[in-house]
Amino acid sequence: MCWEKNIASHFLKGGKYMAFICFDVGGTAIKQGIFSVEGELLEKDEFPTPHNDKESFYQSILNVIEEYERTYEIQGIGLSMPGFIDPNEGKAITAGALYTLYEEKIVEVLQQNISYPIAIENDANCAALAEQATGHAQETANFLLITIGTGIGGAIVLNNELFRGNTFRAGEFGLMHIDVANHPFMTAHELASTSALVRNYKEYKGLTPETVVDARVIMQEKEIDSGVQELFEQWITYLAALIFNSSTFFNPEKILLGGGISADETLTPTLIKQLEKDNSWQEMKTIIQNCKYYNEAGLRGACVLISEKVKRNHEA
Repeated sequence: MCWEKNIASHFLKGGKYMAFICFDVGGTAIKQGIFSVEGELLEKDEFPTPHNDKESFYQSILNVIEEYERTYEIQGIGLSMPGFIDPNEGKAITAGALYTLYEEKIVEVLQQNISYPIAIENDANCAALAEQATGHAQETANFLLITIGTGIGGAIVLNNELFRGNTFRAGEFGLMHIDVANHPFMTAHELASTSALVRNYKEYKGLTPETVVDARVIMQEKEIDSGVQELFEQWITYLAALIFNSSTFFNPEKILLGGGISADETLTPTLIKQLEKDNSWQEMKTIIQNCKYYNEAGLRGACVLISEKVKRNHEA
């Protein structure tokens, strides 16, 4: 849960509400949210992600902060970011498609302009924090979160703590080789992501690579088109291999599935059915469940992140 204070201290002089500003930075849009110190989402919005230069990125963040400062007494800033993130240095080692932010010490740059505490973390790790705090991983000490989208992402929580790995790359399930019959070996990104499913669908339908296809259309058409059903079954086999292998590595209490396609009510039951076909699954079997949060996961996780940092600062 987000940091809590006495009810009497929620309002300061002038009637300003104490709050955290949180950002979920994506390749196409940056979500922004204002949270009470108890973790209630009070306002949210989004704006296009600046790609031209890093200065535009920083200025867009600072503009939002300046706007919220007029109404709220800001207690801290939380940032959910794509890529490999070093939360200790406040640095983006990589940043997904935001190439201008590679090797950027984002927290340091922002704190040249603002004095609030700032916390930064990888987006999948933020999603795990949100699920652990108020989602489907409450009271779950050991779990994996796997996101199925443009690629495959993930987070690992062991003994109630995020496991980031030696170079902050733990949970990169998408790099797992799940087809080694051909060279080069093919990864989960290439075979088990939503992008892979959409690519195969386009090839089957004779559509151009540029054609926009919503994965929800595929989930509907598989019920009436045997060809679509066949390519879906191949895709779910790869996804099941990813889930099975991940379970053998960590023996988690549960595995949570995120990403837009996981919201389809048929996906998880179909995935479990596929896993049950393998007798070895009985040895490694664990709970497979959808995430509670989808589009708000990054924002909510960023709130947990900054609230915990502020709490530690107050206890120090």
